[in-house]
Amino acid sequence: MIPRAPRLPAPPRPAQAPRAGPPRPAADPAAAPPTHPGDPRVIYAYAAHVVGQSLAWEGNYKAAAASLRDIPRDWIPPQVRLLLLSSLAQWQLCAGDIDAARRLLDDLDEGRAPPSVRPLVRGARAAVLVRAGDPEGALSLIGRRDGERDEPPEVRQRYRITRAHALAARGDLAAARAELRRVVDDVGVDELCRWIPAGGPARATMIELIDEG
Repeated sequence: MIPRAPRLPAPPRPAQAPRAGPPRPAADPAAAPPTHPGDPRVIYAYAAHVVGQSLAWEGNYKAAAASLRDIPRDWIPPQVRLLLLSSLAQWQLCAGDIDAARRLLDDLDEGRAPPSVRPLVRGARAAVLVRAGDPEGALSLIGRRDGERDEPPEVRQRYRITRAHALAARGDLAAARAELRRVVDDVGVDELCRWIPAGGPARATMIELIDEG
């Protein structure tokens, strides 16, 4: 005969917890910022930027800005956040939404960007400042001549165009035209054409130079 297993004593009852109001809901993990590049929210932010770039390339700047405008800042990894916001500022300027671009000024802080991105962030902030009526603020960021802010070649033409707008806003049309002439001499009129939608005080001069070829 198989012996019967001994009966285990019943576990003690847990002490009754004091009443402390309704239970708290569990923390929503989606409320915390992403912590790894595979997070779907990070992928969504990158995809929104790619879609925006495609739309901007087609000249649909309003839709390009809309693709990225409402992405929560925390979804964008810090190392590229200022880069994406610089693109958003450019698209908003090109869409004619100056107020929306101006609201990005607090975000376009090059001190929070990686060193490799800072010249681009500086250029984006300067472009917004010109359209917001602060040409002196723009010139203080990008300098009054080539190389004053040690800008890399990749942003030099952008700096020249923004500088031309700032100089035109101050009434120095000859100096503005000289800056734009340097752009045409270096890379042709395509760069001016690319920036025409963003408008600005030197836009008429840009069109003149484009027509001249």
